[in-house]
Amino acid sequence: LLIDGDLRRGHLHKYLGLERGSGLSEFISGDIPIGQVLHQTTVPGLTLVPTGELPPNPAELLLHKRFANCLSVLMPRYDHIIIDSAPVLAVTDASIIGQMVGGTLLVLKAAEHPMREIEQAVKRLKQADVNLRGIVFNDINAQSQRYGDGRYSYQYSYEKSKSS
Repeated sequence: LLIDGDLRRGHLHKYLGLERGSGLSEFISGDIPIGQVLHQTTVPGLTLVPTGELPPNPAELLLHKRFANCLSVLMPRYDHIIIDSAPVLAVTDASIIGQMVGGTLLVLKAAEHPMREIEQAVKRLKQADVNLRGIVFNDINAQSQRYGDGRYSYQYSYEKSKSS
């Protein structure tokens, strides 16, 4: 299950060729039942809960008990639930969601964030008692094979394994 929890600018529905339609905000507001926000995708085994109508009060909606109840109802039904959220440094939404889930992954676009920004994001999540399980760097340029800000870097290399 993929939940678009970015109630400010959510757009996961576009990547999956779906309309925004009824979604998370309508469920939390009590307008529709949970069954009406579950949208099947063309990806086998993947269901999407889109944002629905973008609300004027996203953080308040995410703090509502209906959101926590939604997660507790859906957890036994799905092997994995992934929730996308707004950026952690911009608003509190990621911290709110992170407190309700088993683990959080911080997703960063490679070579776009200075180390101090990454450190601040990690610090903010830890201060909110979020179980930060790791960091995912996406959009890595395979040509350069390097990521870093000058002080820290990571080099990719590939070697054939030596058989004994």
